[in-house]
Amino acid sequence: MSKTNYETRRLERLSYYTFFTGQNIIFMFVTIFISVYYTSVLGLSAGTVGIIFLLARVWDAVNDPILSILVERSRFSGGKFKPWVNAIAWAVPLATVLIFAFGDYLAEQPMWLRVTYAFVTYVGWGMLYTVSDAPAYAIGSVMTQNKDERNVIYSFVRFGGFVGMVIAMISAPWLVEKLGGKWTLAAVIMCITAMLLMLTIRRVKERHVVAQEIPTLKQIVGTVTGNQYLLMFILAFVFIGGSNVAFTLMPYIARDVFDDPSLSGLLLFAMIGPAMLASPLVPIGIRKVGKIATFALASAALAVLSIIIWLMGYEYLEVFIAFTMLKAIALGVTLIMPSIFIADCIEYGYIRSGQRLEAVTFATQTFANKATTAVGGAIAMGYLAMVGFIESTGGTVVQQPQQVIQGMWDALNLGNAIGATIGLAIFLYSYKLTDKVLEDMKTIASKQAT
Repeated sequence: MSKTNYETRRLERLSYYTFFTGQNIIFMFVTIFISVYYTSVLGLSAGTVGIIFLLARVWDAVNDPILSILVERSRFSGGKFKPWVNAIAWAVPLATVLIFAFGDYLAEQPMWLRVTYAFVTYVGWGMLYTVSDAPAYAIGSVMTQNKDERNVIYSFVRFGGFVGMVIAMISAPWLVEKLGGKWTLAAVIMCITAMLLMLTIRRVKERHVVAQEIPTLKQIVGTVTGNQYLLMFILAFVFIGGSNVAFTLMPYIARDVFDDPSLSGLLLFAMIGPAMLASPLVPIGIRKVGKIATFALASAALAVLSIIIWLMGYEYLEVFIAFTMLKAIALGVTLIMPSIFIADCIEYGYIRSGQRLEAVTFATQTFANKATTAVGGAIAMGYLAMVGFIESTGGTVVQQPQQVIQGMWDALNLGNAIGATIGLAIFLYSYKLTDKVLEDMKTIASKQAT
C-alpha cells in the first residue's frame, strides 16, 4: 500500500523508533555486562549468577502478568499506554544505575549481602523494564489501522533497537576501560543518554484505542490462555531466542577463547550490527513468501550457521567474525518478527473474545524477551560452572582451563543450533495464523454480528 495512505508522519515514526534505541541501550548494557560484573567485580560464582537469573524469571512469570493487567485496566486522560511509558522513561535508567552501584564497597562485604543486593536490584530492574516494554510495543498497534504500515513500523522499531544495541556494545566496553573499571559512572553516562532518547516517545499518538469496558481479571486470563497461536509462538520463540547465549558469553569468548578482552565490542557488533539489515528485508520477505515462511527460513539459517561455526572451531578469528555477521542477519529477522506475529494474535484474540488486550498480549513478548536472555544466560553460566569456570573478584583476570574454553564454544554454537531447531519445529507445527485466516475470521464474525 502506498505511503500516502499512512496515518502516521515520518517524524512520529522516527520518535517511536528512537524510544527503543534508548531502551535497548539499557537492555543490552545489562544483558551483556551483568554476568561479567557479577563474576569479576562482586566475585559471585557462575552458578550463583545462573540461579539469580532463573529466580528472576520465575518472579517475572508472576510479576509481568500482574503489571500488564494493571496497565490494561487503567484509564488515564493522557491515553491508555503513553502515561505509563512517559513515567518509566526515567525510572528504568535509575534502576539500571543501581544494579552497577557500590561495586567496590559490596566486594568487601559478606557474600550473602552481595548476593542479596544483586538479586533485589536485578529483579527490581526487570519489573520496571516490563512497564517500559509492553505498553511501548502496544502503542504501535493503536497508531494506525493500516496493516502494511503496522508491519513497517514494527520492522523499524527493531532497527531503532538494533542501533541502541550497537551503541551499548561499542561504547560500554570502551567506557568501562577508559574509566578504569568504574562501572557506576559508565552506567550513569549510558543511562542519561538512553533516557534522553526514550523521552522522544511523547510525540507519538494513540489513534485507535478500542473503547471497551474495563476487562475483568477472568476475561483477561481467558483471552490470553485461549489464544493458542500466541502461546505456541511464544514457546517457539523462547527456544529459538533462549538458545542464543551470545549476549551473555561474547565478553568471555573475547577474553578467554581469543585471549583479547578488547575484542568484546567487535564481536558483539559482529553478532548484532548486520542485524539492522533485516529491518528493510522483513517487509520484503513478508510480501514475497509470507510471514510464516520468512520467520521459518531465518530460524533454519540460525541453526545451520551455528553448526557450521561450531564445526570450524575457534582457530581463525576472521572466519568466526565473518560467519557471525552472516548469522546476525538471520538473528535480526527472528528478533524483528515477534512484534508482527503478536499484533496478529491481538486481532485473533479480539475476534474470538471481543476483548482487545494490547498490553497483556505484548507482555508475553516482554516476558519472552527477558526469559530468552536470562534463561539462556542461566543455562550458559550453569554449564560453565559445571565444567569448572573460575570466578574472580575486583576485576582480576583468571586463566580458564581448556574444558571451560571448549564449553564456552559448545554453548555459544551447538546450544544455539539445538534450540533453534526445536523452536522451528514447534513453530511450523502449531502456528497457522496467516493473513487469509484472519481475514476469513473477520468476515465470519462480521456476518454473525449482522
